[in-house]
Amino acid sequence: MPSAARFPARLAIDVLVVAVLCVAVGVLAARGLLTGPVAKADPALATVTLTVIAATLGAAAAILAVVAGRLLEDLRMAWLAPALVLYCVVVLPWSAASPAGTTDVPHRLARLVAYATALILLVVSIRPPARAGWWGGWVVAALGAIATVAALTVPGTEAVRVVVDGSIPTLVVLAGWVAVAAGFVVDALHRRSQPRARLGIGLVVIAAAQLYRLLAGSTHPMASLAFGALRMIGLAIVLLGLAQLTTAALNTVHRREQMQRDELETAARHMERAAEHAAERDHELRNGLAGLAGITHLLGAEATGEGHDRLKLAVLSELGRLHRILDGEELAADGSYTVEPVLANLVTLRAGTVGAGVTTLDVEPGLRVQGDSAVLSQVVTNLLANCDRHAPAAPVAVTARRDGATVLVEVRDEGPGLPPLDTELLFRRGVRDDGAGGTGLGLHISRRLAEHDGGSLTLTTATAPTGTIARLRLGAASPPSQRRGGDADRVAEETPDRAPSQGAQTSAFRMRPVRRGYESGPA
Repeated sequence: MPSAARFPARLAIDVLVVAVLCVAVGVLAARGLLTGPVAKADPALATVTLTVIAATLGAAAAILAVVAGRLLEDLRMAWLAPALVLYCVVVLPWSAASPAGTTDVPHRLARLVAYATALILLVVSIRPPARAGWWGGWVVAALGAIATVAALTVPGTEAVRVVVDGSIPTLVVLAGWVAVAAGFVVDALHRRSQPRARLGIGLVVIAAAQLYRLLAGSTHPMASLAFGALRMIGLAIVLLGLAQLTTAALNTVHRREQMQRDELETAARHMERAAEHAAERDHELRNGLAGLAGITHLLGAEATGEGHDRLKLAVLSELGRLHRILDGEELAADGSYTVEPVLANLVTLRAGTVGAGVTTLDVEPGLRVQGDSAVLSQVVTNLLANCDRHAPAAPVAVTARRDGATVLVEVRDEGPGLPPLDTELLFRRGVRDDGAGGTGLGLHISRRLAEHDGGSLTLTTATAPTGTIARLRLGAASPPSQRRGGDADRVAEETPDRAPSQGAQTSAFRMRPVRRGYESGPA
């Protein structure tokens, strides 16, 4: 059944069940049809027992009203709770201890004042004033308690007795209960809330009990018994409605806390990831700046010639890469670039670094890689930085060749080699050699960058001579000559790092040939 039709159906069932129960109680009591132990019991004692039970149910309902009001932030409950406290903790026990016909006029007046205060609180709870806040109802209840005590000192004159024993208070009480019950029922219909509807139905039953006592009279013992039973049923329904409201409110609070916990966990993960990105960017910038700082003495010299121009172009290329890191530019995956200029720039920068060993470069002609040249540049920069850290002043060989559908770039040093442990551990974030220093991020970042472009990065120990080999595989791109029409012309004009200065750098770049590659050493 759709949720839109479920609420009216449930409400109709509740109303039908309660109506049948109340009519049955009234008819049985009025016609004296009760039999068995109930018929033999003392009506006065039974009435007192029902009153005490009703008071207990009402007190529990008052506690739940306080809890539900706070959880739901509903001011209606803030006024309903003190009304139930006065009615069920003061009025009902007082009625059970001293029936109306056995007390003097001042006591009956005091009880009437307490009753009237509770009724006022119930009426105000239909539309409570926002300015009164959460404590407004309790202030009114306290004032009513003071008025109740003061009423005990009023002389029992004839005029007071007429007011106390007349029918006007009963009519006022009946009208008040009907208004309160109608208000809560309308609120429940507006909110389509089953618990609030049951709260309103309970108040309707209490109003029906008041009406039954008015019509049947209070002198008949069984009429008083029926009134007590109906009042107890009404308060039990009120307690049920408030219990359901409290349960629903607790579930809502639990769901809200769970959502907030999930949001906090998500925010924590985002912050953690942001911190990781910041650390990785710091690592990349530090490696790049370290290489630039090592050649400042060469740029500051009054040197000219091809080697000096080549060094300037390499510096400009590295500065462009560092700017991309600072700008947070996303890596491109739909382009291609030539391998040789990228590696040549990095070898040139390392050659100008103070204390760096001789670096050789051997690149198969015409190699092109699919993806972003920043990946190759950052990975090889990190690998060369590791060479300087773990194999200082050792010779380093950088090679690149076609290997099937991939381009294989190897960086080999002649240092002490890898430590005796699983090489996969070296790619975990934060794993580092305490003796050599570092942050433990370089290899982790490099592998992630390689995998971003569909490649891989591995480490092995070399022999003859001893050292470490880092193998970077990236997807090979087709040469420009194999592309069609305008695409071939466009690719031929592409630059390695997609920067205007790189084109000039590529065309102007020359190095000394050594065997089939290049050699670069301190200038």
